[in-house]
Amino acid sequence: MEQLNVITKRVDVLPMVKYYIDQLGIYGLFSKYVKKPEQSPVDPAQILSVVVANIICASQPLYKVEQWAADYMDGLSEYGLNASMYNDDQIAKKLDCLFKADRNSFMCELSANAIGVYLLETRQIHNDSTSVTFTGEYENQHPGAVKLKYGFNKDHRPDCKQIVFGLNITADGNVPLSFELFDGNRTDDTTHVPNWNALREFLGESDFIYIADCKLCSQKIWTISMNTVEYLLRSFPKPI
Repeated sequence: MEQLNVITKRVDVLPMVKYYIDQLGIYGLFSKYVKKPEQSPVDPAQILSVVVANIICASQPLYKVEQWAADYMDGLSEYGLNASMYNDDQIAKKLDCLFKADRNSFMCELSANAIGVYLLETRQIHNDSTSVTFTGEYENQHPGAVKLKYGFNKDHRPDCKQIVFGLNITADGNVPLSFELFDGNRTDDTTHVPNWNALREFLGESDFIYIADCKLCSQKIWTISMNTVEYLLRSFPKPI
């Protein structure tokens, strides 16, 4: 009897995750916005798509993605690449390339794809922010990045530096629509007006309900909001 060599590969939710990556065109967007460095053995879009899949499926640290990919490689790669290509050094280099890319346009296209593919209702947008805590000094921060600073820490760690992460989601399915990072000492009440204006520009309309927590109701923002309402009311045609 001929002896068979059996190799076991995990499947889990990976086919479903890959389906949505394809539906949203994530690989194509990475290819469009992230330039491939010269002499690079792997396309950045391939590595970054694997990182996205890993975050959704297992959320391993960078140095463990290679082992995770080895368990799943038959389901991840359509290009005959070995799992060793997804080591932490390669991932770090491709994340640097992503940092240098036009990530705002990338996110806009991704959100537009989600709205178009799944016919999302955008009449109500929910916004919230939270702090992301870091430990360590981080003395040599990149000048083009948000700044890790001390602020109101929602993890109850005032001794740690942080950044502020703001997220907009649709009321229709709680689908993430856009996000923004802020310096660690940025207060929530200063983010709402520029965020609302950015949503107006992205959606191409102002006729949507913007929902946020109590930080939305500051005196300054309330005054600006009432002035906006008065302006919109004056813009409507008068009844005959």
